[in-house]
Amino acid sequence: MRLRYPEYYEAFHCIAGACEDTCCAGWEIDIDEESYEYYQQVSGTFGKRLRENIKEYTGEEDERYESHGFALKKERRCPFLNERNLCDIILELGEGALCYVCTHTPRNYFEYNDTREITVSPSCPEAGRLIFFRKAPVQVMEREVSEKFPWEETEEERFFAGVIQKARDVGIFLLQRRMYEGQEISVEKRLCRFLVFAKELQELLNSGDKRKALSFAEDVLNGDREIIIPEGIFSEKEFDAYDAFCKRLRIFSELDSINEEWIHTLGRIRLIFLEENGKTCYRETKETFLSYMSKKKRNYEYEQLLCYYAFLMLPRAVDDENFWGKAQFTAVSFLMVRDLDMECFYRNMNEFLPEDRIITAKIYAKEVEHSEENLELLEEEFLFEENYQLEKLLLQVLF
Repeated sequence: MRLRYPEYYEAFHCIAGACEDTCCAGWEIDIDEESYEYYQQVSGTFGKRLRENIKEYTGEEDERYESHGFALKKERRCPFLNERNLCDIILELGEGALCYVCTHTPRNYFEYNDTREITVSPSCPEAGRLIFFRKAPVQVMEREVSEKFPWEETEEERFFAGVIQKARDVGIFLLQRRMYEGQEISVEKRLCRFLVFAKELQELLNSGDKRKALSFAEDVLNGDREIIIPEGIFSEKEFDAYDAFCKRLRIFSELDSINEEWIHTLGRIRLIFLEENGKTCYRETKETFLSYMSKKKRNYEYEQLLCYYAFLMLPRAVDDENFWGKAQFTAVSFLMVRDLDMECFYRNMNEFLPEDRIITAKIYAKEVEHSEENLELLEEEFLFEENYQLEKLLLQVLF
């Protein structure tokens, strides 16, 4: 089996109590069956404490992947997260005693085409620093491991997985293509080319011609096919970026809330940009913020954000053939994180520090990417709402 991951993954390690945040508060912590059986056998006072703090999922919770989880305490903290933000299970039993989700958070895994892909999520501030503090384009690493791939794949499944992997590689190539014919390409225009490519690829997939889709992706990657942004959108007269923002804010406000930071941040955005003179404030803040980021030469942060979500999300199209939907998610994540950045910029009196980038990306990642329910709601919205179709998305990115 192969392992594939962004190069910064090798540098990641949990900094535990030194972290300004914690993975052990704010969301449910499921316990896999193997760990649950082990916890039932732990003796002594700590074993008794373990069992007293485990709950069985029932009723509305019965659709979870596991049958049991830890009973969270005040502020949704794990019952084994102590006052120093350290884990009592590790202190008492060692790291090997952690359940699966605690062992692997903030890592994301996806397995396909005899490969396991791994990312570390910006929901963890330390991972965020690795992702966003690098100016160079991220490289994807790959190596063979002795572990056997966990299930059998048919030849057809492997071929389609190869198509999606190649398409994902093209997507990242387009997002990282900073120069073309001696001219610098803005991250916004790179994102637009990414979206045009994804839409064309989806149309080929919808036609049932997967081999043609593969050839299309290979031609783009090899430079035999250029992706062109439709010229007509630059003369769009009716587009209202503020109206698009309001629609975007509405759907994200309807998500199942996972953490208080998300609720408070959206509340501040409403107070600033939806109250009287909100439209003028939004437009002026956006103009000033974009100029600020350009002068600071920090737009590479958005490239890293986009490449993270492209690497994470696009391969999931092997399950539902909805490559375009994953590209929409990547683009809307950029737009929404930029909205969060603008709120922070406004609140900090026209300043947005590198550490602010870590915070806004963390707030978004915690709320969205770790909730299958939220991901499903967004994908359904993207499927039907005009605000997220190709032309409207291009306009939101560019204007």
